[in-house]
Amino acid sequence: MKIAITSQGKDLNANLDPRFGRCQYFLIYDTESEELEVLENPNISAGGGAGIQAAQTVAEKGVEAVLTGNVGPNAFRTLSAAGITVYAGVPGRVLDAIDGLKKGVLKLYNEPSVESHHGMQAVSETSAGSSDKKRIAVASEGDQGLDSNVSAHFGRCPYYTIVDVEGEKISLSFKVENPFYGAHGQPGQVPGFIRDQGAHVIIAGGMGPRAVGFFNEYGIEVVTGPTGRVKDSVEGYLRGTIQGSAPCKHESCH
Repeated sequence: MKIAITSQGKDLNANLDPRFGRCQYFLIYDTESEELEVLENPNISAGGGAGIQAAQTVAEKGVEAVLTGNVGPNAFRTLSAAGITVYAGVPGRVLDAIDGLKKGVLKLYNEPSVESHHGMQAVSETSAGSSDKKRIAVASEGDQGLDSNVSAHFGRCPYYTIVDVEGEKISLSFKVENPFYGAHGQPGQVPGFIRDQGAHVIIAGGMGPRAVGFFNEYGIEVVTGPTGRVKDSVEGYLRGTIQGSAPCKHESCH
């Protein structure tokens, strides 16, 4: 079976890109021959209709299934019309996603996982309270989903738990590995990565002042100081008991 996986890189060890229409790459993989084709997404900067165009792009490759994080209604309809099965909410590496498909543990979607224009939502609108829907990124460690611990180190955590909320209810959560974990990235790379995940809020145990400055520029709310479970921190933020940030001056927080 030929499948398309949204990816942040060009090989099977890359992190899966949670965006469908605006992912960085499509990895076209044949589960029988194990042949791999890397396709740079030509629609990543499209002004509109990126989901539909992306769906048409993979359909032209003859794929039978798509593995991704989120897919909107227009893309979903286009994929369904082409007879392509959609697996959404897929976390982790591309290789793990393929293994999950073979084992039958991925979640099959019969409807869109997000609303229209999800990838283009203005951060400032949601942060200002014009919508009750938010995406929260939480620096995490422990690899136990919402029961993972909030990491004390913002930029050096192994992964981020991405949590979508509606009002005070968690509607979706998935894991995105930190591509700069264990590396000395350039200033602003991690905030830019979080911005590209569509996050409106970032929660971490600690964060340096430069990172806070980048998030302020992007209009992303910063919350620092929480410890314990990711779920408890998210729920505390939603209740208003966890708020604000105080930049950590220690380098390990950067």
